Amino acid sequence: MNEVEQTEGYYRRYGEAVHRRCLRLLGDDALAWDSTQEVFLRAHANLTQLRAAGSALSWLLTVADRQCFSVLRRRRTEVTSALTRLAPLPDAHASPEATLERLLVDADLVRRVLAHCPEDVQRIVAHRFIDELEQEQIATLLDVSRKTVQRKLQAFFDTARRLLEVAPRPEPRKGAASA
Repeated sequence: MNEVEQTEGYYRRYGEAVHRRCLRLLGDDALAWDSTQEVFLRAHANLTQLRAAGSALSWLLTVADRQCFSVLRRRRTEVTSALTRLAPLPDAHASPEATLERLLVDADLVRRVLAHCPEDVQRIVAHRFIDELEQEQIATLLDVSRKTVQRKLQAFFDTARRLLEVAPRPEPRKGAASA
């Protein structure tokens, strides 16, 4: 079997899964198809690595993540004005965390915030909110500590808070009596 046939075989087996991943990350079907095509062009160019990978699907999804995050980074120049238009006025009675969480429910907004995050944060956020994995599962999958996963998720929320200008909840003072 030649290299083109091997690449076609990977595409037949995993193309749909890669496209779904790209669509979930990018939220745009045309961009998702373009990114899927780019993933399989890279797979063809790196068949030796792909064949040596423990899991072809995992290798392809990692390439898809990187490709999509790259697309998101290129699009981040649109973010500031888009976030201003998307962000509703905060509810005066809601906590800052509730306001931030409500804003981040918008998948497009999550993708735009992700464009401002480093790749390690992007991967963890994708596993948490797109794949809906728990922190322990992400830690095991990425071979990092649960504390690292927590720190990276916090970095994502800090970036979102900064972009959306949502104030963090004040830290309780030590020794202060609770109500």
